[in-house]
Amino acid sequence: MAQSWYSIVDDELSQVDDQMRTEVRSAYPELNEMCEQTLKSRYHIVRPALCILSYYANGGKEKDIAVNTASCFEAVFEGLHLHDRIDENGQVTGGRKKMFSKVPSTTKVIVAGDFMYVMGFRLAYGKVPKTVPYLMKASSSISDAIFSIVNREHDPNVTEEECMKILADKSGIEYQVLMECGAEQAGAEEDRRNAMRECGTCIGMALRLESELNDLIGDGNRDTLFEGHPSLPIFYSMQDAKSGEKIREIFSKKEISPKEAEQAVSLIKGTDAVDRCKALIRRYMQKASEIISDLSDSDYKKSLLAFVNDEI
Repeated sequence: MAQSWYSIVDDELSQVDDQMRTEVRSAYPELNEMCEQTLKSRYHIVRPALCILSYYANGGKEKDIAVNTASCFEAVFEGLHLHDRIDENGQVTGGRKKMFSKVPSTTKVIVAGDFMYVMGFRLAYGKVPKTVPYLMKASSSISDAIFSIVNREHDPNVTEEECMKILADKSGIEYQVLMECGAEQAGAEEDRRNAMRECGTCIGMALRLESELNDLIGDGNRDTLFEGHPSLPIFYSMQDAKSGEKIREIFSKKEISPKEAEQAVSLIKGTDAVDRCKALIRRYMQKASEIISDLSDSDYKKSLLAFVNDEI
């Protein structure tokens, strides 16, 4: 069986899981279930792996630092993502329900998100305090992005600039801070930290764009469309001379039926939106690859390159 790109840090990733389960374990079974479910997404592997690899590729040596740094980022980000499963009306809605064995109350989702968020900061302050400013920066950026999304929901007049800013503030920031912080924990110089920050931003924006495309035209739940979230795939498709007006009409509705959603998806596939987004993903990952290529040769560098090159 072929090894995964992150196999070199399998042991550290296992410790991240153990660490998070230890930190978020509580006396309430439902809270434990919600926290446990957050550990099953693809990005729960990707984020810690990139953080740990950034640390080692920049000269870090201490496994405990690598594991604790990745763990506190992951707990905080997963806490924020739990909050993101609540819509502007205070309801757990759409495909987001499917992550739970039964739909929990809004209060329980908020409590679970707060719990993981606080545990992440507690771990950071107690074991890897250099991560705290990064966690605060990311939290502020993501919160601003969520408000921007709410303000622009179902708005056919959203601009490309606004979509790009949301992409950077909500998703680019996560990978930006964890890869930059990994480098700082390793003792990297400022120019190298800046480079890893740019690398992380590129990766984060590419992965989010990939996720948005999968949600719209792949096997996703069409949440982006149903919930009216502004995104580049939808923005680009609304500019289409032939189908743009109909896509705008559907996107602007507060309540979109499944039939209308499938019509919009069919129309989007017929525009150049998908190709434009895929080209942008490639550019972001190519830039990340160039930055990583400047690192000193190591197996950790090879792992980072394997990840980004596979995404191009």
